[in-house]
Amino acid sequence: MWRLALVAAVILLPSCTAAPQARETPPPALVSMANLDWSVQTGQRLIQARARRLIVPPDPLTVTLYRLDQQCDRFQTETIQVPRQDGLTTTVGLILAEQAIVNLELSGYRVGVEGDAVTIDLRVARDSPRRLQSLSLCEQKALLGSLKETLINQPDWGLATVRFTQRGHPLVL
Repeated sequence: MWRLALVAAVILLPSCTAAPQARETPPPALVSMANLDWSVQTGQRLIQARARRLIVPPDPLTVTLYRLDQQCDRFQTETIQVPRQDGLTTTVGLILAEQAIVNLELSGYRVGVEGDAVTIDLRVARDSPRRLQSLSLCEQKALLGSLKETLINQPDWGLATVRFTQRGHPLVL
C-alpha cells in the first residue's frame, strides 16, 4: 500500500521529484554607458567626500549639516568637524561634493562674505549636459536648500542671508 501511494505521488507531482527545470529569465535592463560612467564617477566622488569628513582638523569647528531626506520632505542634520579658519568654504565644498544630481557637473564655486550675507557663486561646467535652471524643485531644494539651511543655522558665522549666483550673475530659477 505504501508503494502505491509513493508511486502515485511521483506520478502526480513530478515537479516535486524531478530535477529543477531551467527558467527563462528576462534579459537585463540596458544601461547606457553614459549613465554607468556617471554613476561610477558619482560614487567615487561621494566616497571621497565622505572620507574627507573623517579627517579631524587641528583647530576644529563643529558644524551641523542639513541634508534633504529621500522623500524631498525635510532636512536631516549631521554634525561634522571642519577647520575653524576656512570652515565656511570647506562646508560649502563638502555639501557640493555630496550632491548627486544626474548630469549636472560643477566646475567650481566661490564663497564671498559681506557682513551677515554670504554669496555662493556656482560654476557649472561649460560641457555639463544640464544647467541649474533645469533642476527640479526637489533637486533645487537638495542643492541650494542644504547650503542655505547649513550656513544660516551655524551660530559661529552669524549669517542671515545666503545669495546664489552663477558665474557672477544672480541665479534665477
